Amino acid sequence: MITGAPFPPLTPLTVDVQSILFVFLVLVVLPVGAVRSRSTIAKGARQRTGGRSRPPRRSDVLTRALIVQLLLFTMSFVVARHERMDLWSWTGLRPVNVGIAIGALTLLLVLGALSWQLRTPEERRTLWMRHLLPRTSTQWALWLVLSLAAGVAEETAYRGVLVVLLASVTASFVTAVLLSAAAFALVHYPQGAKSMGWVFAIGLVMQAVVAGTGMLYVAMGVHAVYDVTAAIRAAGKFREDGEDPSIAISP
Repeated sequence: MITGAPFPPLTPLTVDVQSILFVFLVLVVLPVGAVRSRSTIAKGARQRTGGRSRPPRRSDVLTRALIVQLLLFTMSFVVARHERMDLWSWTGLRPVNVGIAIGALTLLLVLGALSWQLRTPEERRTLWMRHLLPRTSTQWALWLVLSLAAGVAEETAYRGVLVVLLASVTASFVTAVLLSAAAFALVHYPQGAKSMGWVFAIGLVMQAVVAGTGMLYVAMGVHAVYDVTAAIRAAGKFREDGEDPSIAISP
């Protein structure tokens, strides 16, 4: 028997091909893709500086990220259905759930602001997020869609399916949560070591939201809202510092 938070429901599972493929995707393929993404962005910056071939367009990068999120959710949904995971329960927008959502979002925004203040000017100039910040209304619309997709897909994958699978393998809810948060941080490798530590903490906060509300939906909403507000705040901070928030890739 696996003991842990009441949600997601933890039950021993039979490890099969689909589960193995999913774990391999989340723990290996996505982190490797993140490393390649950083290399692509860095190459684009060098090309732009050297006046050589045109770097990838911002819209293309955001579109590829959206496709990855859609594929991640599809795989998560298929595995969850196959393993009969009870991940889609709805406990309602009770006052306690609303309070948890507001509290988690406030905590993330406060800590995010602190994280910005603790960075040196040079670290701010090299933030990976700067390469992706939207510039046009179309790109902002795409960012909004991407944020919603990331909220749904990543919470389903990392706070739902992966935790249940890892808990089944390790027989430990805490171990599963820590491994899932670590995997979540690894796919944000392009943002650098400090940001990966911050993303690891975000993963733990989101898992607490899932456990506290008894469903994934509140965490999905908090995740999506945070991504949107973080982008708006980052763009404003770069302008305050007199920096062009968009570099390295084409508009």
